[in-house]
Amino acid sequence: MFSKEVQIEAVTMYLQGIPPYKIRKKFGIKGTDTIRNWVTNIKEIGIHGLNNAGQSKTNYQYSFKTKGIKWRLEHKASLPVTAKKFHIRTPSTIWQWERALESGRLKSDKQRRKKIMTKQEDNKIKKLEEENELLRIKVAYLEKLEALAQEKKKLQTKTKR
Repeated sequence: MFSKEVQIEAVTMYLQGIPPYKIRKKFGIKGTDTIRNWVTNIKEIGIHGLNNAGQSKTNYQYSFKTKGIKWRLEHKASLPVTAKKFHIRTPSTIWQWERALESGRLKSDKQRRKKIMTKQEDNKIKKLEEENELLRIKVAYLEKLEALAQEKKKLQTKTKR
């Protein structure tokens, strides 16, 4: 909701000793813990700890996730320490990555990409499936016809003898 500039200014005012209620009133902040959360995030993670206004969920690449997990295991670090090292706002994110890796749900970027089919592509596939089924029927018919022709030929050769 609040731009990075507003967040920085609010944190600066807080660190200068201005009471939180005055800062909240100046910027229209409703939550009582909002400023303290911003201060904590800046202290723990740095400027990366602040939210960008209107920013959607951060998507981390598979290689970054595995690098973070590997570092945590090698250094026997806690989740908050790992989050701070890799500038991840929420330590529980790393925990979720670890659980996903253990259960096999953590997929590489190539595996995660899903091609969204348009209706045109979907219709094309259906058409090809119908054509494929028709060709199977034709092949089965021709095989049966061939078998009948061979059987007729055998009967004719037997009657001539």
